[in-house]
Amino acid sequence: MTILIQNVLHENKNADILIDKGRFAKIASALSLSAESAGTVIDGSDKAILPAFYNLHTHAAMSLLRGLGDDKELFHWLSEDIWPREATFDDEIIYWGTKLAMLEMIHSGTVAFSDMYFEQKAIMQAVCDMGLRAAVSFVQMDFFEQEKTAAKKADTAKFLALENPCPERISKVMAVHAVYTVSEELIRFAVQTAEENNMFLHIHACETQKEVDDCIAAHGCSPIEYMEKLGALSPRTILAHAVHLSDSDIDIILKHGVKLCTNPASNLKLCSGAFMFKKLWDSGAFITLGTDGSASNNNVSMLDEMKLAALSAKLQSGDPTAAAAEQVFQAATRNGAEALGIDAGVIAEGKLADCILVDLNNTLLVPNYNLISNMVYSADSSVIDTVLCNGRILMQNKKIDGEEEIISQARKIAAKLA
Repeated sequence: MTILIQNVLHENKNADILIDKGRFAKIASALSLSAESAGTVIDGSDKAILPAFYNLHTHAAMSLLRGLGDDKELFHWLSEDIWPREATFDDEIIYWGTKLAMLEMIHSGTVAFSDMYFEQKAIMQAVCDMGLRAAVSFVQMDFFEQEKTAAKKADTAKFLALENPCPERISKVMAVHAVYTVSEELIRFAVQTAEENNMFLHIHACETQKEVDDCIAAHGCSPIEYMEKLGALSPRTILAHAVHLSDSDIDIILKHGVKLCTNPASNLKLCSGAFMFKKLWDSGAFITLGTDGSASNNNVSMLDEMKLAALSAKLQSGDPTAAAAEQVFQAATRNGAEALGIDAGVIAEGKLADCILVDLNNTLLVPNYNLISNMVYSADSSVIDTVLCNGRILMQNKKIDGEEEIISQARKIAAKLA
């Protein structure tokens, strides 16, 4: 599909942008579609084009648990409110819960997410249907019970054999829930599986001080040190949260080229602690952003996440220059795309056409002295007018096809979960 975006603000200048075969084909001052082209023309007047967002850590179907069990400590929240309800989830529930999350993502400018959840076939079908990108993981979690360990190994083989309905937009990922829910045997198995299949490894790590203290008590070392011993750290590893890190932990992360995903809304809500954005960024760590699930956020807006990442970094470091808008925006866009192996994250010729058009007449973007600063500190989803993923229009004029059905189905399921 050929798309021509005309007269759109790009890097402080108006430009025409041609999209062809899913990529930005040409960026120039004046372009037109050929007579034989059956492409789409988008009027970009009073709009700016920006990279879309990449959500590097979420549990998408947890959108159906939004607002349940709020204002509790993490481990009580999980054991009392979340895990019991998740035990009732089937593939249909997860399909619609994932679509509900993606509806939110599109409205707030996200085109890709790294998901850690269950019923991967349903998730992949939902992603395929909605037109987004996703890294869909198989979650290893056995609670140190040998029977569950064996079952997870068997189910991993089924996941690997599962047909991918949209390989151009969906990748399979191996996930380790956390060191406090997964045995050494199963972690080693996940690492080996990821290596053999060239897969990313997605892990919750150092989210709370309790997690760190318990790991030291059980293994004599921090979760980062423990995972290094098990071979779980590499450039393909993405650690979610990574709040409670010692200097030696940071050295290990840098040595192995591990990628970090901070989730400030979730960390703040669950009082998990503050990610050391400035210290890690200045040290050369590779930082991305994620929302976590809607049960602990309570949304999947990367716009909210950017602002909270910047503000919490300033408070944590005591430095108002920490987590500058450009750094946070890079973490949410270019870094996220790179971490997932997607040739996107910037608006440039040859790159995959993942982008958003923002409404420059929206009061949250006026005046426009610095658009990136406005996007990080001021914007909400109301500024997002159009979203494209892989050169396909997912939302235009704030309208998404099929939105009413997704909301209706989600309400029916929620009525049974209350």
